[in-house]
Amino acid sequence: MIERLHTIPCLTEIPENYRTLWDLCLADTWCPASLEEWRERIDSPREINADTILFVNLPPSDREELTQVFGFPTVEFPALPSIEQVNEALPNRFETTNLFKQSEVATEIAGRISRELPQIVVLLVFDGLSFYDIIDWELPQTTLEPCLVDGLSVTNNAMQRLIGSPVLTHRLFGMGYIRRLGFSYWERAANVLTDALFAEFPPNQLHRMTTFDEVLRKIKASGWETHTYVQIIRSGLDGVCHSNRERPNIKSILDDLKRDILLLLEVLQETGKSFRLFITADHGILWYADQDIIPLAQEKFNARYTDGSIVGGDNLLTLNTDEGIYTVLTGDKVIAKQRKVTEWGFHGGVSAQESLVPFWDVHQ
Repeated sequence: MIERLHTIPCLTEIPENYRTLWDLCLADTWCPASLEEWRERIDSPREINADTILFVNLPPSDREELTQVFGFPTVEFPALPSIEQVNEALPNRFETTNLFKQSEVATEIAGRISRELPQIVVLLVFDGLSFYDIIDWELPQTTLEPCLVDGLSVTNNAMQRLIGSPVLTHRLFGMGYIRRLGFSYWERAANVLTDALFAEFPPNQLHRMTTFDEVLRKIKASGWETHTYVQIIRSGLDGVCHSNRERPNIKSILDDLKRDILLLLEVLQETGKSFRLFITADHGILWYADQDIIPLAQEKFNARYTDGSIVGGDNLLTLNTDEGIYTVLTGDKVIAKQRKVTEWGFHGGVSAQESLVPFWDVHQ
């Protein structure tokens, strides 16, 4: 497929919501935005800094001329690049990729809401859910795009990164969302991260939950007299990857998560109010697959990362973030220490599995 581009320019169609992921993997390929751009640049070949040319999602008139006049073939690409392709490209382009980033989530949600101001805004965040684990899910009235965890892919850092600063609650309050409903497994006073994520939720608007069914019942019984923001933190796959005696049934857990999304969507539709539901995760999971062990040259380190910078070495990337400097493992072939007997997955590194999470936008 991609090898064919080395012999002749080709045309293809790629879903727009996955375009940036393909751009990541085709960074060494020139993708002219139009027939006109190609004509202008082809006369000055020194300006073309690529060995291959691929026309992506051109207008019908441009496609017709390129195929009928110039004889360029059309090639069929899968909707998404493979995990292997992403893992090959991501470490070298982690800081320069045009992928939608986790640090942009709060700003992006606020921007989309400002254009419509639906009665209800809901943000559902899963603790541990990979983009590639859910690509075959079909959710009604939904757009799905990959979101890059653009920092350390661990819960404490990533949750606060996606909630934003100022927090999303604060941004929406300025748009008239003066009522809030928050749902967490912990009370603010008992958990530092919960306190940060629900910083502007009054005590009577933050509810401790033990099951997702409790969330559904509370939303179903709620009144919607004024614009309301609902924020839900729900366990995903993080818990079972860290502490499970037997290998977890990942498919069964994913089925439960999908079921809860559909039930939440049903409850929101029953309110009769306009709403916008956003769904994402803090990080993905790299599942244990008998990876090679490469210890990191630090006194203390996790399976996929350590504090500080390590110079040199394969499969290593230094992340200089607002939270600190970290050295992380890249790709999916290595871990830094022997897994615990109850450990079936890892996160903290940079890979398609850990660093790409879903971002759903559900309209009603």
